[in-house]
Amino acid sequence: MFESIFYPVILVGLLGLIAGVGLSIATIVFRTPEDPKETELRAALPGINCGACGFSGCDGYAKAMAADEAGGGLCTPGGAETQEKLAAILGETAGSFQKTAAFVRCNGQCQFTQTKMDYQGAKTCYAANQVFGGQGSCQQSCLGYGDCLVSCDYDAIEMIDGVAKIKPNKCVGCLKCISACPKLLIKMLPAENTAIVTCSNTERGGGVKKICSVGCITCSKCVKVCPENAIEIVENLAVINPDLCTNCGECVIACPQNCILQMQGTTAVTKEILAG
Repeated sequence: MFESIFYPVILVGLLGLIAGVGLSIATIVFRTPEDPKETELRAALPGINCGACGFSGCDGYAKAMAADEAGGGLCTPGGAETQEKLAAILGETAGSFQKTAAFVRCNGQCQFTQTKMDYQGAKTCYAANQVFGGQGSCQQSCLGYGDCLVSCDYDAIEMIDGVAKIKPNKCVGCLKCISACPKLLIKMLPAENTAIVTCSNTERGGGVKKICSVGCITCSKCVKVCPENAIEIVENLAVINPDLCTNCGECVIACPQNCILQMQGTTAVTKEILAG
């Protein structure tokens, strides 16, 4: 009885040992030599594996750069210092770095807008959006349940009076919040020294004003005062070209709806602050 159990166990153990030794030898014999350049590039990256570069984390990005499939200017979270290190390793010239961050293109907090119904479903933006586009009268407004906040691993998002707010100084540009927003309200924009329109409603001015006191009404005052012609009206919404914007603040002061913010450093400045 004992022998009928003992010998099969020994046999299985020996087979496992032989297989393990064989795999170890095969690993050593067929191992692909490590690319020193790839290792150096990987060490220069921040290691947060956010995927903002478009690759599968820092390892994937380092491998692509080492194979000349990508340049060194795609790591937004690493900032200018990381991009300079990568450029030096790759033999490139580092371009001028401009920090970008995600921004919620809505400022329709509870005191500024209205609701069209009392939503009682699951407290997620995705679920609320399935019920007539959510409880807000504005179909392009932040739903306020924080799907973007849950997706963020860097404590860069907070909910303030029913609207998600992103802290530019903490945003690493991982793009997860953009994918999480069912209203597609979040967009990557320059985080410093530019003006930003915090509205996504594309209805005509009168319709917007009825449901939100801080929505863009396409009055075109910002367009007229911009000395660089950096603003245009696209689908009933003011759009600022960050490549032309000099951050003079004229559009912020001119906007009667207070829906344009000026970024000074990574701090958003409102019309009241500029005027005061």
